[in-house]
Amino acid sequence: MQMSHRPVIAVAAAVCLSITLGACGGGGDKGKSSTSSSSSSSSSSSSSSATSSTKAAPKLKPRTADESGTNPTIADYIKEEKIQETSIHPGDPGAPAVDIDRPTGWDSAGEDTPDYAYGALVYTGPGAQSTDYTANIVALVSRLDGPVDPDKLLKLAGGEVKNLPGFESVGEEPGTSAGFPAFRIAGTYNLKGGGKAAFGQETVVFKGPDGLYVLQINATSDESQGHELFEALDAVDKSLKITF
Repeated sequence: MQMSHRPVIAVAAAVCLSITLGACGGGGDKGKSSTSSSSSSSSSSSSSSATSSTKAAPKLKPRTADESGTNPTIADYIKEEKIQETSIHPGDPGAPAVDIDRPTGWDSAGEDTPDYAYGALVYTGPGAQSTDYTANIVALVSRLDGPVDPDKLLKLAGGEVKNLPGFESVGEEPGTSAGFPAFRIAGTYNLKGGGKAAFGQETVVFKGPDGLYVLQINATSDESQGHELFEALDAVDKSLKITF
């Protein structure tokens, strides 16, 4: 790694067993395309939110938040330039392999992995039961076909997060992850009904043999578990490997 984002996450953490990331997935509907290139933490359409009287409550429940705002986003760019976005899952033909070292105290989301995600982790370590919301890290991978400018994607990478209600950044910076250009941002935002959520996002742009890919890693928790969340996101960044 030529340059890491660790200063951002180290500051964020102060404020507040090796696996493939795909193995964290739950084998959902791979035919679904993502609704945007950067909305995993706020999608409300995932089947992972569904429960029944005979099924245990899911470990991972993505939050919903208003992402409209003055900051342009990757999703806006995709729509405006009529770029085709294809959601990628482990095992798809030509799909990249995204590998990480699982952070201590984190487990696979298993069947609770959202259908739109490449993979997901949930926090099960010390203090995991001290809050009603389970801290989670969700990864999305998309292939973009059309007139895509990689530099433009990275320039817009933080827009969605900055549009979150009352978002307060504790740091943001460009750099590289797994040897590819990346952008990292972390901070807190306001929850409906009061309270704050900790949130971190890393966007990695890389070329494959059949097109340009975007990996987005979204990490979210209650503010009280922000330290554990940002430490885990830092560990993911340090160990991230992307291969075809």
